[in-house]
Amino acid sequence: MSSALYTASATIDNAHEDDIWHTCWIPGKHQLASAGCDEVVKLWNAQSGECTGTLKDGDHAITSLDIDAQGTQLLTSSMDHKMRVWHLDGSNQDQTAPAQTIDTGAIGAWKSRFVPRRNEESTSLIASSTDRGTVKLWSAKSGKQVSELNTSRPKFLYALAVSPDGAKIACAGVGSQVYLFDVESGALSCTFSGHSDNVRSAAFSADSMLLVTASDDKQIQLHDARFGSPAATFMGHYGWVLSAEMHPSGAYIASGSMDAKVKIWDVAQRACVETHSQHSQAVWSVAWQRSSDDVAVARPMLASAGEDHSVSLYDPLLA
Repeated sequence: MSSALYTASATIDNAHEDDIWHTCWIPGKHQLASAGCDEVVKLWNAQSGECTGTLKDGDHAITSLDIDAQGTQLLTSSMDHKMRVWHLDGSNQDQTAPAQTIDTGAIGAWKSRFVPRRNEESTSLIASSTDRGTVKLWSAKSGKQVSELNTSRPKFLYALAVSPDGAKIACAGVGSQVYLFDVESGALSCTFSGHSDNVRSAAFSADSMLLVTASDDKQIQLHDARFGSPAATFMGHYGWVLSAEMHPSGAYIASGSMDAKVKIWDVAQRACVETHSQHSQAVWSVAWQRSSDDVAVARPMLASAGEDHSVSLYDPLLA
C-alpha cells in the first residue's frame, strides 16, 4: 500500500545489541528513548538519528519504559525486580546511577507507569503490574507501596496504562480480559471482554476517553473508557499484535506485530490505511511523538522498534 500519511524517514540499524521492547518520546521534543533486552536505555535525536546518551544500572533486561508528562523523569522496570527513576536534565550525558531505585519484590513491576497528579493536593504515584493479577501503587517520593488494585484473577499482567488525566488505570495480560480501575477510589470500574487471547499492550487516548488494546488474537480493540463499552475492532495483522497506540489527535492508531509490519489505522473509517515494512522481524513497540505543556507538536512523528534491533522513524505527510 502506498504511503499517504507517513513516510519512513530513517532506520537506525543495530540501535541496540538485542531485541528492543520499548520506545517512548520525550514530550515536546524531537528526542526519544529505547530499551529492551540489552539492559540499557538509549536516548536518540530523532532528526539526526544520533544516540545522545545512555542510562544503565544493572545487567537485567528492561521490561518497561515510561517518561513523565513534563519530560523530566524516565522510569524503567527490569528483570531484577527493581524500578528505577532517572532524571532527564537535557544534558544528554551517560548516566550510571538513577535518582531513585525501588525494590518491588519478585515480578512486582513487569510494567510501570507514572501516574499524573490530578491536582496540587494529589500524591505523586507510580503504578506497576505484577504476575498475580494486581497493580501496585507506590509513592513516587518515598518509594513505598501505598495501595494495590486487584483484578481478582491471579494472572500475569503484561499490559499497563494510566490515563493522561491521572484518573484511570487499565491493565491486562494472560487471558482476554481488560480491567479498568478508578485511581482515586481503587474500585474496578469495568471489565472489557472483547479479545479472545492474551493482551499485550494498552494505551489511552490523549483526552483519556478511549483505550486501545492489542492482543495475540491478532486484533486491536478500541474501548470507551467513559462508559465501559466497546467502540471498534481492527483486524489485518497476520501475527500477534504486540503494541498499539493512538495518534495524539485521536484520528489514527499505530500498531506493531509479530508479522514485522507497522500499520496505521483510520479510526473513523475503521480500516487500515497504511502498512510499513521497515522491520525484518517482530515489532514490539510503536510510539507517537508527544506534546508537552509548553510545546505543542502539531504533526507528530512515529517511531517503531523490535526484534531486529532497529529503530525506525516516520515523518508525517498529511497527518
